[in-house]
Amino acid sequence: MGNSLLTQTAKALLITSALAMTTFAGAALPTQWQLDNSHTRVGFSVEHLGFSTTMGRFDDVDGTLNYDIKTPNKTQMNFVIGTDSINTAWAARDKHLKTDDFFDVAKYPTMTFKSTQVNFINPQQAKVTGDFTLLGKTMPLTLNVTLKKIANSPMNNKPVIGFRATGNIDRAAYGMTTFADGITTNVPIQIDGELIEKSTK
Repeated sequence: MGNSLLTQTAKALLITSALAMTTFAGAALPTQWQLDNSHTRVGFSVEHLGFSTTMGRFDDVDGTLNYDIKTPNKTQMNFVIGTDSINTAWAARDKHLKTDDFFDVAKYPTMTFKSTQVNFINPQQAKVTGDFTLLGKTMPLTLNVTLKKIANSPMNNKPVIGFRATGNIDRAAYGMTTFADGITTNVPIQIDGELIEKSTK
């Protein structure tokens, strides 16, 4: 009984979201978007020796999205993250992470993601596969993306897309093997953010 109610509620929410997005499809929404940096966070976590979970983020991130609500599977996504902006709330650790033991920020100041395929499972959820480049090595990466909300902001009445993207990066596959026996090499990532209309300036 409880599971049935939860299923019905989930379906109702999905239908409501789909109807809302269909309504927006008829409106003059932009197709070129950019990250609102003030409302975007790129986070990650690693296990430390099995004792604790260390969490961090990157503070310098830039991204654009070519997204037309009428043709969602033609979406194109690009992200550029400044490796020097790593922040784990511990200065000594961050300093070490910037060396050639890990991100080697002097040689590789950015890591990038460029989508190659977008497959919307439903109006709110998509699997986005792309080329992820870290330490000069490029490999495919798939992100699970959820469009949380598409609406006009009550702050300025301009359209906003709220989203979450999750995935896993095998740092060892990119050559980042330092302390692989004590710090997990499979690194979960989570990007929470907002997209606004791309500036023409």
